[in-house]
Amino acid sequence: MAGGAGAVGTALLGLADYATPEAGFGVLALAQLLWSLGWALGPLVTGGDATLRPAWFAMVPMRPRGLAVGLLGAAFVGVTPLLALVAFGGLLLYGARQGPAAALVAVPAVLLQLLFVVLLAKVMPQVLGGVLRHRFGWELSALLVGLVMACLNSGWFALGFLARLGGGDWAAGTATALRALPSGWTVVAVDAARRADWVTAAAALGGLAGVCGLLLTAWAALLARQLVRGGGRRARPVAARVGRRLLPDTPAGAVLGKELLLWRRDPRRARFLRTAFWTGVFTALLPLLDGYDVLLPWAGVVAALFAGAFCVNLYGLDAGALWLTLVVPGAARADVRARQAAWLLVTAPVALLLTLAALPVAPGAVRPWVFAVLPAVLGAAAGLIPLMSVSAAAPSPDRPGGGPLDDLADESAEHVRAQGLAAFWLQLPAALPAAGVVLAGTLLSSAPLRWAGVPAGLLTGALCTWALGRSARRRLEARGPELLDVLHRGLRPTLQGAADAGPAATGLSRGRSVAVGLLTTGGVLLVAPQGLVALAMTLFVPSARGWFLALYLPKAVGIPLAVAFILLGALGLRAAHVLNRPGDPGDPGRAAPATRPRRRSWDHDRAAARHPGGPPPPRPSDHRPEAR
Repeated sequence: MAGGAGAVGTALLGLADYATPEAGFGVLALAQLLWSLGWALGPLVTGGDATLRPAWFAMVPMRPRGLAVGLLGAAFVGVTPLLALVAFGGLLLYGARQGPAAALVAVPAVLLQLLFVVLLAKVMPQVLGGVLRHRFGWELSALLVGLVMACLNSGWFALGFLARLGGGDWAAGTATALRALPSGWTVVAVDAARRADWVTAAAALGGLAGVCGLLLTAWAALLARQLVRGGGRRARPVAARVGRRLLPDTPAGAVLGKELLLWRRDPRRARFLRTAFWTGVFTALLPLLDGYDVLLPWAGVVAALFAGAFCVNLYGLDAGALWLTLVVPGAARADVRARQAAWLLVTAPVALLLTLAALPVAPGAVRPWVFAVLPAVLGAAAGLIPLMSVSAAAPSPDRPGGGPLDDLADESAEHVRAQGLAAFWLQLPAALPAAGVVLAGTLLSSAPLRWAGVPAGLLTGALCTWALGRSARRRLEARGPELLDVLHRGLRPTLQGAADAGPAATGLSRGRSVAVGLLTTGGVLLVAPQGLVALAMTLFVPSARGWFLALYLPKAVGIPLAVAFILLGALGLRAAHVLNRPGDPGDPGRAAPATRPRRRSWDHDRAAARHPGGPPPPRPSDHRPEAR
């Protein structure tokens, strides 16, 4: 839905009125660059399209170039390429307004631009799949994903900076840089056709076609390397030296040492922590492009929130190794507590370091808030990670020959993303008691009461860690075999059964799907930016208005409006959750969930073979009384 709105909005740029044709082509070149970056960096977040994995064709007698061409053709089937074609159609609309020649050149230009971005989306996962097997690749991938996540968090603060880039003294240099990039060569071709400069137009289109050919050749070479070598050489991370004398000689100490080693050696775990770190850093730094330092003190809190959201599928990373814990009596308690302690040891120092680094520029009134909220958020995350992982784990196996990005496009990836989003929002209520103490001290102008929020945050975090960890331990003891069965078999049988059953298993009708999407999007926008962020900025930085509605009103009205937005967004999210639940069998908006077919026994199949023309013999289960 958001992609469709963005595509239509980009296409409408071709119908806007600009002061000069050069200004219009500059805006279109910027839009082309943003879409190209989105296609190139999108696989870093989603893992790419997992419909056709290249590893499935390892035994097919086909040359890598032919396989690349076939997979490229299949990549154009779907909604996403159609949205990109609509977005690039803005160049065609603008070229039609400039004359028949520009419109004629815009047709192959739009098609080449679509081919260029699709090839980028295919090549980037293959390139990063090899790079990510080294420590430098871990950092590079985490930095890029953190930058993308930060743009979603605080990218609106940089809109003023982007506007200054497109106007004023920097306009000429920005336009030249945009047109020099391959993403802007289609704009150069259409602009040259408007001026009847056919040599430049042909050179621009030919250059982009050559770049597409190079990308296709590189993709074929990368596919050949992956199919022949099985994904390339694995990384050889330096072994973490855990002081054995510092760890107790107990089961908990053994698990703690193992977890500390895994947090450094496992590429997936390392990527989670590094991505959370860079997300916090860039979320705080992006507003500086427009002169705002309001988020600098909160870098550590943001990093802690995302670390808790990214690591929520902790038991899913172990796959079948969970049986080592289940076969030892009483090992569940030591396992859960040691995992909590290891996560805090690798996350809390980084979050605290980011917070302390911003203290010189942090206002004095903000410091009690930060130091009160940070321990509460860390404690809530340390409790939610094992609890949610045990309650709804999704297997994330490390396949031979696969890449570190494969788990982002796995069949359980959507489940893990939803789980992480829920963990992100569930951490925030843990900060309310400590924030309430600081707020009371602020309203009463009492410095000791404001700083009393720090021990309140510590107490809340410790309580959340203990209580949620206790629930995780009990659940692991009670449902450990079921969890091991899920980690062993995976989610594919359930998903495949739902797909075979059709719409009756998927559940939501088209109208309800649209309603759930609108309510979820609107709820998140009202709760987060227009609610929580606007409330914080109204209290601390009322001059930085941005796109927050509450900041354009007097403080006496803006604060209640921000609170109302939070409540309204929460109601929207609740309504989306209610609509997304399985309905009654007679509900016309949702079909009844499909039931799993009964497994016929071997005796029943043999009896059916004896009587091929008659009715099927009764199954043994048909004579059993109904289950209570």
